[in-house]
Amino acid sequence: MESVSNALAAINPQTAQPINNKTLAENLFRDLRRQGLKDKDIVSLSSELIAQLTNDIKLRAEKIHASDAPASSPEKLTRTR
Repeated sequence: MESVSNALAAINPQTAQPINNKTLAENLFRDLRRQGLKDKDIVSLSSELIAQLTNDIKLRAEKIHASDAPASSPEKLTRTR
């Protein structure tokens, strides 16, 4: 998958987004075909990538919400007299 590695090397470090998603996808697809993957294999891989991304987004959101614990959370409820 050398062409995929080359395409990944073109990632802009400031935005962390590929400079050209279409080229990256074309290179990845071509490399997967060269490795013998069939339609169903590529669809399965694509679904797994989306599942991984979805899980990552969910975990990051949970982490953000956990750090923004509301003042009414049990550990923050203390009475002062």
